[in-house]
Amino acid sequence: MKEDKYLWLVAALVFFVIGLEYLISRSQRKKIFRFENTISNLLMGVFDRIASLFMLPLIYFYYEFLHLHFSLFEVPNTWGWFVVAVLLSDFIWYFYHRSGHRINLFWAAHIIHHQSEDYNYSVALNLTPLQVVIRVLFWSLMPVLGFLPEVVLTTHLFIGFYQFLLHTTLIPKLGIIEKLFVTPSHHRVHHGSNPEYIDKNYGGILIVWDRIFGTFQVEKAQVVFGITKDINSRDFLISVFHYYQNLIFQVKQLSTWKQKIQLMFKGPDWVPKAGTLKLMPLYIDKGSYAYQHFSKLKKCYIVFNTVAVFFVLIVFSYFTAFFSALEMFLVAVFTLLTLVIVGRLLVNNTSYLLESLRISLVFIFFLRL
Repeated sequence: MKEDKYLWLVAALVFFVIGLEYLISRSQRKKIFRFENTISNLLMGVFDRIASLFMLPLIYFYYEFLHLHFSLFEVPNTWGWFVVAVLLSDFIWYFYHRSGHRINLFWAAHIIHHQSEDYNYSVALNLTPLQVVIRVLFWSLMPVLGFLPEVVLTTHLFIGFYQFLLHTTLIPKLGIIEKLFVTPSHHRVHHGSNPEYIDKNYGGILIVWDRIFGTFQVEKAQVVFGITKDINSRDFLISVFHYYQNLIFQVKQLSTWKQKIQLMFKGPDWVPKAGTLKLMPLYIDKGSYAYQHFSKLKKCYIVFNTVAVFFVLIVFSYFTAFFSALEMFLVAVFTLLTLVIVGRLLVNNTSYLLESLRISLVFIFFLRL
């Protein structure tokens, strides 16, 4: 789609903001970036974006189908109604986000965004396309009410950009603004694993929804970022799928089909009558993860591949219309292989077979040009 051609501008802005935050944090002697966490976040951002390039046209046509065949009203495409659309989208965001924390199946897709023990702008990229499927279900309401598909998608971008700006520890509380809008302070609370901060401040732009529905919490005690149990890996595939694996692990502990189904739709803190369910051994006590030591050469190789895959993503986004179906497939597979390879490097695993396959894809791609 046309907006994909401007991805390089978005990427440049994102990297500028992350770089600026890094430099300021270093000047203030604040250690808010750790190598493994930051690279893991960036890899997930690429995964989310490369998938969205293929999913976005399908989402647009789905919204258009709903609008053409099921819309109850015809909402004018004006600035005034766009403000209404953003407000409605923000209201939907609250319930979508809350369900992402309170329904296990949805939490499995969202947990990745909360895994990092650091909190910086790279965390805002730590998303998976699995969430998009859930998001589309919630926002189906808007085209049915008469909002154009492009308006609905634009509200997604608007809220997404606002949310990106919240992921920092460097911006303090903002006084009276905190009464109405979600601020970095509010969102720090949302990312906290402190007992008093869990399942609080779901709002996207406006904090009033949390105040109305009883999920508002002021930032008081220092925030301990991450989830209540650390994950003993920064491997890309494990990061994406570990909670689904854990649900399967817990399903096997339940004796009835009723309980197995309940597990999928209850919250992560649900306890069946038989007692607390065990977690996979992958989950370890908070603060006990042993961060890896990388040689300078290995660090350089990891950074090079991360930057390279971002470059491939940006070029691919800009020239998508000029690629054949096979070339698009090759680029997508190359990107996914790179994410898996770098993810394995983060846990000191080698991937010679995958590296060979990736190099082969590069040769095949350029032979077709």
